[in-house]
Amino acid sequence: MIETDFCMKKYIIVLLTSVLTIFSAVAQNPNLTVDKTNGNSTLMNQSVDNILQQHVQGDGVIISGFPGYEFLDPTTGQPRHAKFNGQTTVAHNQIGVFHRNGYTTFPFETGLVMTTGNVTLAEGPNNTTGATAAVTNPYYETQLSTLTTLSINTSATLEFDFIAMADTFSFNYIFGSEEYCEYVGTQYNDVFAFFLTGLDPTTGLEVTKNVAVVPGTVTNTNPNGLPVSIGNVNSGNPCGSGGSHPECYINNPYISTPVPGIQFDGYTIALSASAYIFPCQTYRMKLAIANVSDPSLDSGVFIEEGSFYSPHVQMEQNWETEEGGDTLVQNCRDLDLTFTIEKPLRIGGTTAIQIDAEGTAVLGQDFIMTKPDGTQLTPENNTFFYPEGDTVQYVHVKVSPTVQFLSGVDTKTITLIVTTQGCDGYGGLMEYMIKKDTFQLYIRANDSIRLRDTAITVCERLDYIEVVQDRGTAPTFYEWVSASGNPNPAGIVDPESLATACNITESTVYKIIAKDRWNCMTDTATVQVNIIPKPDFTVTYTPDHGCMPLMVTMQTQYEPDYAKPYWTITNNEDYLYEDSTHYTVPLLLPNPGYYDISLLMESAPGCVDSLKYNNVIHVADYPHPDFIFSPSEPENGEEVFFYNQSTGDDIVSYVWNFGDGHSSYEAEPSHTYHLTESQIMTVRLTVTNADGCSSDTILFIPVEDNFAFYVPSAFTPNTDGHNEVFLPKVNDVAHYELTIYNRNGELIFYTNNPDNGWDGTVEGKPAPQGIYVWKIIYSKIGTPEELMSKVGSLTVIR
Repeated sequence: MIETDFCMKKYIIVLLTSVLTIFSAVAQNPNLTVDKTNGNSTLMNQSVDNILQQHVQGDGVIISGFPGYEFLDPTTGQPRHAKFNGQTTVAHNQIGVFHRNGYTTFPFETGLVMTTGNVTLAEGPNNTTGATAAVTNPYYETQLSTLTTLSINTSATLEFDFIAMADTFSFNYIFGSEEYCEYVGTQYNDVFAFFLTGLDPTTGLEVTKNVAVVPGTVTNTNPNGLPVSIGNVNSGNPCGSGGSHPECYINNPYISTPVPGIQFDGYTIALSASAYIFPCQTYRMKLAIANVSDPSLDSGVFIEEGSFYSPHVQMEQNWETEEGGDTLVQNCRDLDLTFTIEKPLRIGGTTAIQIDAEGTAVLGQDFIMTKPDGTQLTPENNTFFYPEGDTVQYVHVKVSPTVQFLSGVDTKTITLIVTTQGCDGYGGLMEYMIKKDTFQLYIRANDSIRLRDTAITVCERLDYIEVVQDRGTAPTFYEWVSASGNPNPAGIVDPESLATACNITESTVYKIIAKDRWNCMTDTATVQVNIIPKPDFTVTYTPDHGCMPLMVTMQTQYEPDYAKPYWTITNNEDYLYEDSTHYTVPLLLPNPGYYDISLLMESAPGCVDSLKYNNVIHVADYPHPDFIFSPSEPENGEEVFFYNQSTGDDIVSYVWNFGDGHSSYEAEPSHTYHLTESQIMTVRLTVTNADGCSSDTILFIPVEDNFAFYVPSAFTPNTDGHNEVFLPKVNDVAHYELTIYNRNGELIFYTNNPDNGWDGTVEGKPAPQGIYVWKIIYSKIGTPEELMSKVGSLTVIR
């Protein structure tokens, strides 16, 4: 039976639900509706047997109209069918199929509704103070007269036979009425009842009793309980003034602006009608509701679809590990099958569980099914019963510890067919009271998993990592952890994959754990990741230019200290030198031109970096000096011109040595020789380019000594234009002094310029005709320190 506080719990839930959903209900207009066509219930003229099969029958029961089984009248022996208002087809518009359509405060989604008036009056919202719907050719249920002192008026009655597998049955219902709350406490109360007729399991006598009673009211002093009615379930009159069992009541009064919902002014919360019975015996159920005294202010009862049931067996698979699935693993993963019936049976041995096994796995050989008492199920002995008072039975399924599998991936199949059957020996209905569950399992060996330890060395960063699985079927779970076991280690993108993208920039150690989906098989591999930095290095070279052949020393400074060098020296794209051993390389560069230096450093395979210096060392060729001179045979004191014909790149310096102690830095100088005698002079030209490369060449120049000293003996300064000046002829002198004296030894003329002569005057006056004495002191340019003198006489003729 229902616990005493059931109504209170449901009442609180319904009230809370009503408050929370009232605004959304108004917005969506979720009124309870009844299926109808042209204003009539869609059940009109339908078979009552079919209606019960579609909208009432649940698990564990057979009711009128069950295919293949007929309920026979015990008196006539003729088939007996379900009826509505005394007829096997619906002839009164008082029964229909309802839907709550989002009216969430109403507990049932759908089901059957019976009313004392036209069934469509149950539709919401409540838009009248008292709804009444006339019924053509009304029906009067006389059995309800036992519940009231007034006359029974318009009624609705649904009656049928049923058999239950277990020793209880129940169904869910709601009673509603337009008589709330005005007629609470009066004699004018509509009545309804659920009359059960059959053998009482306590007395063994056939009885009829009303099973629609207020929860918690069945006591030793009142074994029939308090019937559900307007007078017994209400909130007083007026509403909210107390009442009887108000915890089981929901008020739905008429208001001028009706809200979505149901037509009736009040109704009960969801209630359950139930009773103890004999399993597998035929019982008669009559659901009846009626107006009292007059046909006004209709009432109705709602029956939840499929809720008419008898407790039946529920099977549940309970695996020994959290992961469900369908595979049993040898010596690791077993399965418990739990068979639960909702209420303990008062008569044992009426419900049986039979387990048949098919597939490639053989029961008793490849796998074992065992009861808690140690009894093993066999193909011949595979059925067990519920003892009296029990609600749970168990069967343990495991792989046989001795079975041999062909390989680690060998899997065998089991198809278990679980048949629940009842009423064996109680009316011969076992074939109709069968429920079958078929499911497939697999069994396999507990083969080990082997992951391969992995070491990876890469340059700078690892982007992808994969571990090889050497043994075991592919597990469904991998987990990367740090070396210390911390989950979700840094750098791993997908910590649940055997192969994953990653972003690892420092050397580290990971572990990867592989498990099968049930944690039966596991292995851990160590993954060592070595991140090698790219070489960091510089290159020096000295000198960076010079004359061929040029000795150059190249050197690198680098990290890490185990990096390996690869030198390449090229000249005009021609390989000159390669070295893969030394960090310092001395090299003689033999040919002129520009040289490139390339150095590739490798710290690990594929971990390389390189530097290239283009045209950084210049090896210069020597210039080619050359010149000519003019005149080809100069005389002493004659100017000689030198013409440079040197060749070579970037010549920046010319040095001339003329062979007489004189030199020049001009590109094309001139020079005058002053020799004491004829001589062949050696002239040297030294040419230097920008790289400091020098070359010289010499030529020999013959110089003729043409020194002359001539003094005339007389001259005629008589203004006739001839021989007017006394001028000695002297060549190539460095020092020159001419003095002239008269007879008295007086100095009358002096000059130190070889080009100045005496014009025959003394103090501006013509000197007398006669003989005069001259003296010349001189030195040659070639020997300027050596002074010489000559003395002679001259005659002035006028």
